[in-house]
Amino acid sequence: MQTEATPPDARVRRRADRKQEILRAAREVFSRKSYESASMAEIAAQVGVVEGAIYRHFPSKRDLLFECIRSYYVPLIERGREELAGIRGTRNRLRFGIWRQLRSFAENPGFCRLIIEEIRPRSDYHESVVRELNRDLTSMVLETIRAGIALGELREDVQPATIRDVVFGGIEHLAWKALSGSAPLQVDRLADELTDLIWRGAEVRSADAPGADATVARLEGQVRRLETALDSLLGSRGE
Repeated sequence: MQTEATPPDARVRRRADRKQEILRAAREVFSRKSYESASMAEIAAQVGVVEGAIYRHFPSKRDLLFECIRSYYVPLIERGREELAGIRGTRNRLRFGIWRQLRSFAENPGFCRLIIEEIRPRSDYHESVVRELNRDLTSMVLETIRAGIALGELREDVQPATIRDVVFGGIEHLAWKALSGSAPLQVDRLADELTDLIWRGAEVRSADAPGADATVARLEGQVRRLETALDSLLGSRGE
C-alpha cells in the first residue's frame, strides 16, 4: 500500500516551524546559562530532537547564537520605528528611545547580558550581523538628535554620535543591577531622569535666561561624571 507523500509546502512549513522551535529553545538556554555554558545537546533536548537535527538548520553553535540575536533585534527595530513614527516632539521621541531600551533590559535581562558580555567583546562582533543590527537600533536615537538640531531645539555644537553614546552607555550603566539580578529596573523613572539629564545638557537655551550658563555647566558636569562612571564600568568588565 502506497502512502501519500508530504506536499512540498507542508515540508517547508514544518522545517520553518522546527527552526523557530530551536531558536526559542536556544534563546532560553543561552539567556539562562550563558553562551559558553550552554550546549547544543541541551538545546536539542529542550526541543525534543537529536543534536544532529540542529545542525541541519545551523552550521555551528555560533551561527545559532547570531541567528537568535538577529531574530530578537529585527522585530524590536521594526516595532520601534513604527511606534516612533507616531510620537511628536524631539524630547518625547528621545524619551521614547531611552524608555524602550530600558524596557528591553527589564524584560530580557539574561539575553541583554548575553549580548553585552559574550558577544560584543569577541573579535567576530565587528564583522557580525549583530553589530549592524545594533547600529540600526541606536540609529533611531541618532536620527532624533539630528532632527532636534535641525529644528533648532538642540545646540548646533553638540555631537549627535556623542549624545547617542552617552544615552546608550547610560542605559547600560543604569540597567546593570537588573542584569546582575540584584535589583528591579524602574523603567519609567529612569527614562525620565536620563532624558532630563541629556535634554538639559543639549537643549538650546536663551542667553539671557537667569542662571542659564550655570545650569548648563552643572548639567555638563553631570554628563562628564556619567561618562567617567561608564568608562570605569566598562573597564572593570574588560571591554
